[in-house]
Amino acid sequence: MKKWATKSNLLTLLLLALVVYLQGPIFLKNLGFEGTTLPSKQYKILSHPETLGKVEFPPKQSRAVTIFWASWCGPCKIEMQRLKSSVENKKISPDLIFAINPFETHSEVISYLRENSFPFQFIEAPDISEKLNITSTPTTMFLNQGEITSLSSGLSFIGIWKAEYFL
Repeated sequence: MKKWATKSNLLTLLLLALVVYLQGPIFLKNLGFEGTTLPSKQYKILSHPETLGKVEFPPKQSRAVTIFWASWCGPCKIEMQRLKSSVENKKISPDLIFAINPFETHSEVISYLRENSFPFQFIEAPDISEKLNITSTPTTMFLNQGEITSLSSGLSFIGIWKAEYFL
């Protein structure tokens, strides 16, 4: 039994080391952007393509949560469903949630949005993704009057509560 416990501990340590090795650089990169202020400008809204509207992002006078996502990303779908539930339960205003897809074409995003309904705003903002060097999804960004207060990548078990409290 003792031999098995040792192998189990070794396997656990190896898995932990792998996670740190893979996620450590992303965590440090994200941490470096906290405190950065993003300039506010007008972006095309993709979630309502029939209106061809634009929205100011980030909002100058309020807090906002942004999720960088992809249609092929399972954890992104989970996070977006959590945000959708919080909006439907009136815990978060849909006007304060933005979704940006830095990895897929305009037509791929529009096609996905026609098949999936979300109450928040999907915007086309490639310059923000490039500036922040978004390389993994989901990446969630919390903004307070344009300043990045938090930038984190990966599925978060407490992220939705953090978003509800933040907004």
